[in-house]
Amino acid sequence: MSQNPFARSARWLGLDRNPLRRRCDRVEAVIRLAAVLGVVAALVFGVMLGMREYGDGLRTEAQQAHARHQVAATLTGEVTTPRLSVAGAAVGHAQAIWVAPDGTARAGVIEAPPSRHAGETVHIWTDDAGVIAPRPQDRETTVVAALTVGTGVPLGAAAILALLVTCTRLVNQRRARRVWEAQWTVVEPMWRINGR
Repeated sequence: MSQNPFARSARWLGLDRNPLRRRCDRVEAVIRLAAVLGVVAALVFGVMLGMREYGDGLRTEAQQAHARHQVAATLTGEVTTPRLSVAGAAVGHAQAIWVAPDGTARAGVIEAPPSRHAGETVHIWTDDAGVIAPRPQDRETTVVAALTVGTGVPLGAAAILALLVTCTRLVNQRRARRVWEAQWTVVEPMWRINGR
């Protein structure tokens, strides 16, 4: 048996000319080859989607950096009972006033750390009109989103195709055992008659 890795790979994918290969072996080899090609296609597709997601993220970053502004808000009331935010930090709510980027005075309820008290300043993000807005998207968020999309598609496809190849192999092995047992029931009596 050849130790050449290319020859072993070709044999595993059914690309050799083995005359002893059964029909079920050929079917299994075709499914393995299709799975390998599917993973390669999913990898290319995932890279393309990741690049597209990264480009969309850069555009979102630019738009939000232009449309959102950080302003100082002065707390006019005490911070309420804190709760955990999405980021895992404790935040509460308090009444505050701030000046919008267009120069108008604004008032409302903002999120604030529980350690702050009335009269202290907290930085918040607003849009051009001074309405509270989420923090603009940063580069880290853009990169993580692109990597998630770019790697998620190939990994998902690889998992599904590996399951397909494994199930095909198990079905083929069970079928082969049944065929061998059926053939052995025919051969065994002749084998005993001949005294072997």
